[in-house]
Amino acid sequence: MTALLDTNVLIRFLTSDKTQKFRGVYTLFESLEQGDLRVELKLIVLFQVVFVLKSFYSVPREDIATGMLSILEYKGIIVKEKKNVRRTIELWHDSNLDIVDCYLIACLEGDRQNILYSYDQDFDKFKINREEP
Repeated sequence: MTALLDTNVLIRFLTSDKTQKFRGVYTLFESLEQGDLRVELKLIVLFQVVFVLKSFYSVPREDIATGMLSILEYKGIIVKEKKNVRRTIELWHDSNLDIVDCYLIACLEGDRQNILYSYDQDFDKFKINREEP
């Protein structure tokens, strides 16, 4: 079984929480960066981290995107669909779209036969075949 990362651990790391718990988190992420330890980062956790940092901590998009892109490069952090996740974060950084919309765009880009059923006209700015039901 692969270990998983929870939102609160990532939040403590990305906000450099200076409590006693941060020391343990910092040590954990050193091991993850080197690949000495392996964990899986689930997409739902990544999306929740983005939401919490933006909504509750008022962290600027640029800082969130930079931190998340950096973590994706850690040797010990496993992310399924890493290419799509990286593109999601880049789109989110460069737009006013929410993270889930950016993920949908990242999943559909490059597929000429893609179709997204949505009423959201913001998708029309991208190479997405949006159709209303």
